[in-house]
Amino acid sequence: EKGNYRVTYKVNSKAHTLTMDDKGKLLRHSQDLYVSELPPAVLATIQSKVTYFDIHDADRYEADGQVTYEINFKIDGKNHLFRISETGELQKFRQELKDSEIPSSIMNLIRDIYGEMDIDGAKYVEEPEQTIYMIRGEINDYDHAFTFDQDATILKHSQDLAKSEIPDAILKTLDKSYSGYEIRDADLEEERGEGIYILKLRKSRETVRVTFSPKGKILEERK
Repeated sequence: EKGNYRVTYKVNSKAHTLTMDDKGKLLRHSQDLYVSELPPAVLATIQSKVTYFDIHDADRYEADGQVTYEINFKIDGKNHLFRISETGELQKFRQELKDSEIPSSIMNLIRDIYGEMDIDGAKYVEEPEQTIYMIRGEINDYDHAFTFDQDATILKHSQDLAKSEIPDAILKTLDKSYSGYEIRDADLEEERGEGIYILKLRKSRETVRVTFSPKGKILEERK
């Protein structure tokens, strides 16, 4: 593995994985845990977010002298994930949301700008430096995905596009640089107000993904 070695084994029916260099130096160690092996500080951090839970998966990771615990469980069918340091510092908390748990300010903003959304899934993610909401679903039969901050500001947005929604400047570039190619898929990706267009093109058996600026400039091509 990139010049290193991976070793897997079990202790008391629990899986372990080691990554070492060719001199035997430990680079990374992960192991499955029993709930009883979680430090009290880690359990206390979980209990500060969720009162009642039944852990079905817990892992311990060690790399570069840092120990991290990752815990997964479900409540009412919704996944919850915690990533916590050995001292109990919350590094990441993610939970799936019911439609009713999405802030109304977010849903109202989507409705006002883009239209009524049929929600396929939603997540709440909390990290030390930010808290975000991730919502995906369909608007007028087209897929949309949003990332909002806790103030209901749109951070990222992506959506499927109809050919009629592709800017004329991009279509002109297609006619010039990709003559004979068929548009198989088109997406708009926006981040903090800046947008790019990603088109999947096909000609015979050749497929290429091209990223354009709104003014039709080719930013990237991948085959």
